[in-house]
Amino acid sequence: MRIVETRTARGLGTLYLADLGAAGRERLVEFVDTREPGVPKTRKWVLMISTQVGCAVGCRMCDAGAAGFGGNLTSAEMLEQVSFVARRNPALDLRRHPKVKVHFARMGEPSLNPAVLPALRSLAREVPNCGLIASISTVAPRTPVAEPWFEELLRLKDECYPDGRFQLQFSLHAADEVRRSGIVPIRKWRLETVAAFGRRWMRPGDRKVTLNFAPGPGEGLDDSAIARVFDPEHFLVKVTPVNPTETALRGGCVRVWHRTPADLGAAACRLRRRGFTVILSPSTAEELDGETSCGQLWSRRLKAAAAAALRAREREARSYVTVDSIGSKAAGWLKALACERPRAVPFDPARAALLVVDMQEFFLDRRSPAYLPPARAALWNTRRLVEAFRRAGRPVLFSVHAHRDPRQDGGLMAGWWGEVCRAGSPEARVAAVLEPRPADVYRKTGYSVFSNPKLAARLRAARVSQLVLAGVKTDLCVESTARAAFDLGWHTFVAADATASRTEEQHVSALRSLARGFSVVTRADEVLARLARGAGKS
Repeated sequence: MRIVETRTARGLGTLYLADLGAAGRERLVEFVDTREPGVPKTRKWVLMISTQVGCAVGCRMCDAGAAGFGGNLTSAEMLEQVSFVARRNPALDLRRHPKVKVHFARMGEPSLNPAVLPALRSLAREVPNCGLIASISTVAPRTPVAEPWFEELLRLKDECYPDGRFQLQFSLHAADEVRRSGIVPIRKWRLETVAAFGRRWMRPGDRKVTLNFAPGPGEGLDDSAIARVFDPEHFLVKVTPVNPTETALRGGCVRVWHRTPADLGAAACRLRRRGFTVILSPSTAEELDGETSCGQLWSRRLKAAAAAALRAREREARSYVTVDSIGSKAAGWLKALACERPRAVPFDPARAALLVVDMQEFFLDRRSPAYLPPARAALWNTRRLVEAFRRAGRPVLFSVHAHRDPRQDGGLMAGWWGEVCRAGSPEARVAAVLEPRPADVYRKTGYSVFSNPKLAARLRAARVSQLVLAGVKTDLCVESTARAAFDLGWHTFVAADATASRTEEQHVSALRSLARGFSVVTRADEVLARLARGAGKS
């Protein structure tokens, strides 16, 4: 683990940004060494650690989810965060501290990472201290991974953290299922399922299960619904503000309060009369300034990544095509091209290769300035084509547009676009889901893939006479490649639902131009069916 950046939060502690990556691939996580405001760290010490790179959930107020999901942490990587903080506090001893809470809640949804369970077991074994409290915050995902995870967590708590040494929090945020789904946009347990699990959870001496609610502007705390589903014997209610994260600001759901709002206070009183313990947790100046609360990110790099991802999400909402709609869209595009005179060029799998044009992170990474949302829709069909061509034993080739030195190899491209992709950068990599083989990737600095002369030599050596084209952008590099291929003697077949442009008008216009003069415009399913028939014949 390499510490990239640190920050001191006035009156609270220290925040760390760590890189857990290797071989040039960043895996950035935050973790926090802190305390409760007004409570000395010698009395209560709080460590907030990450379980995932980013988060796989994407709640409406959380910047960790906005930054995207970069994978699960290993058990060792989680425990390294704990041991690092311990080393930085030689005056404090994890094994003898009267109350030290390790909160698995900085970045990530713990129940979606199976490695959290062995991390909890190892923590209890390595820190045999009755003052150690483990804490998990979860939105209760309903997935095949999470279901057995919760059952094992229950057993683990009884074995390793008995007598109130485990704090379980369900981040419900709303007692209405419709509103809750708008806050936590994944499949999750219904409130009744949470209640049933919470009743099974508690043993004599255990802490009550915390139900966390974070009402936004104009949203109340439905005490009647809470009391109808949950009971005060097993559950306590915690009400928190919605802090000004980048995500909450863009979504208009910030609700900061230093004094309890009247509506929340009245609901809390009614819950207390029903026997519930209610914790009202207002924003503090120290926490807002230090950005130590759940949902917040403090590091400039991760905040910038979250902001870029949110901008990308807004662009995705305006995209002319999605993974779900691309099939019906493609049918409409081909219908619109029917007026073009069709060319009777039969597709022959035995003579064909697949050429994937520029399906690289420069256009697929949400953080890239050249991010192209429609390319994500085309990527799925591109993946299907790659798999089918490889099964058929036919060549699968890729291009990446990348410049070693724009002053030397930029040509007109660098001046025309201003910003270009650099060779060797993460943006110059073909999308990993396509599983490119290094020998099959051709770097280019012009629009056409044939600007790299090695491609034509490779195709001729393999006796390829037909090319199926997928990739981006339809109106630039795909069309330029098809035109060049035509002049060089290769028939091309362009998959309308495995290519993409910035706008639908540009995409369809390019398809029309290709159909008129250079290519057979088709769909991925048609190519796949012909490949399957060809494989059957052989």
